[in-house]
Amino acid sequence: MNRSEIKDFPFQRMNIQPDKDGCLYMVESRELLKNLGAESQAGLEAMGALRMAGKVMHLTMERWAERHGLSEGRMSVMFRLRKAPDQRSAMSELAAVLSTTPRNITGLVDNLERDGFVQRVPDPDDRRSIQAQLTPAGIEKIDSIWRASTEAQTQVTKQFTKQELAQLRHLCLKLVQLMKEEAGQ
Repeated sequence: MNRSEIKDFPFQRMNIQPDKDGCLYMVESRELLKNLGAESQAGLEAMGALRMAGKVMHLTMERWAERHGLSEGRMSVMFRLRKAPDQRSAMSELAAVLSTTPRNITGLVDNLERDGFVQRVPDPDDRRSIQAQLTPAGIEKIDSIWRASTEAQTQVTKQFTKQELAQLRHLCLKLVQLMKEEAGQ
């Protein structure tokens, strides 16, 4: 997604209203799906809302990373490295944990290395392998982003009750499990 798409996301065109029970819904989605059976409509509306929430979260993370001179991918690599032992990890492990390709990780690490946030180091257990490791500048950068990110996310989640947060977490993970089963994994 390029910068203009992020800045121009049509939040104002999202018509979200409460229904008779006080539950929010997207007017356009409901109108589009009105000819389906109630069960199908409810499921598709819920999936559409989740897709929209995911897209908005992704765009928000892109904006956040951009404000700190990073892409979402580079920021994700730095977060993973910060939590790894010795702030280092094999490139293949980064690709696996971030659900991306080794080639993509190589490009992300190339850019982070160019900016002085990451360095490539030999794997102490395998002379043929190279690991990515945060530099002191990278540690300082990601720690400052982490603190600010945690504060921002806490502000958003303060609007939910503990029960709502537990239910949100539960339903998202239940959906992940069901989709994983559907995929045969």
